[in-house]
Amino acid sequence: MNIIMKIVINEFGSYISKKENRFVIKSKEKKEEYSSDQIDQIIISSPSSISESAVKLTVDNNIDIVYASFNGKPFARIYPCTLGGTTLTRREQALAYFDNRGVVIIKEILSAKLKNQLFLIKRLNKTRKGIFFFEVENMERNLQKIENLSDESMEAMREKFLGFEGYAAAIYFKCLSQICPFNQRNPRGKDIFNISLNYGYGLLYSEVERACILAGLDPYLGFLHKDRYGKPSMVLDLVEQFRPFIDRAIINLFVRKQISDKDLEIIGEAILLTKSGRRKIIEEVMKILNWKLSYKNKKFSLSNIILEQGREIARYLLGQSKEIVPFIWRD
Repeated sequence: MNIIMKIVINEFGSYISKKENRFVIKSKEKKEEYSSDQIDQIIISSPSSISESAVKLTVDNNIDIVYASFNGKPFARIYPCTLGGTTLTRREQALAYFDNRGVVIIKEILSAKLKNQLFLIKRLNKTRKGIFFFEVENMERNLQKIENLSDESMEAMREKFLGFEGYAAAIYFKCLSQICPFNQRNPRGKDIFNISLNYGYGLLYSEVERACILAGLDPYLGFLHKDRYGKPSMVLDLVEQFRPFIDRAIINLFVRKQISDKDLEIIGEAILLTKSGRRKIIEEVMKILNWKLSYKNKKFSLSNIILEQGREIARYLLGQSKEIVPFIWRD
């Protein structure tokens, strides 16, 4: 049985070429070959080059190429131009903002996010003598408030959704700050935890954007996150329920003392992860994405669950299903 994997190019000056049905990746340190049958995505996170024949091989095998910035966020991608059936899905996606479907989608996504955050906190709580007892109670009450919200227009509901989600995030990261070295969650923070988390989230954005594209969704046409030029609002919506898995990956690195301030470097005025720091996070996130988890009475990798969630939303928008079944972390 073939193992499907992602290739992450993290070496400056790497070169990707094609040899028969294989990708050949050369860097100063090594040369590796991978069968195209085993790859579903190539992420390029350092200045590198790729041959035309290698690009053609990715197209022939439905492999997309992602270019990621220094913080892990994708800024460009190459993927096959043969994706069909997207026009009707995107029309319905636009219409759903103005009817009840957009509210239903966001309500399910945020409920799933809070449940997944709660699951992680409860797991951490078991090995820490129940130190998060009151925080768990507050998060459960907050979750109930979201589930009890009446369905109004998205414009009317947005601030309510954001208010409850923000309150839950404050409690959640307060718990995590007792385990990892940071004071508060700040996407612009210059400490090792926030920078590591941003990089992990960047890798997750790439995975979710891929799911949107393959499901026929417009990555830039979201519901909760407001439309803004260059902002992938649908990606930011769909990514919410999967953030706790990246949190788990980063926590693992800190608890095992595998990452520290030594994995940061100053380049100009920016504080960035070193190559070694990026490699550690990439490896841990890839392990998480390959986790086998229970979903719809079967075992799937988290990567496949993310893809299925994109398709779940597309089916709901097209009227092929009457409800959305979000992914709830149970094992």
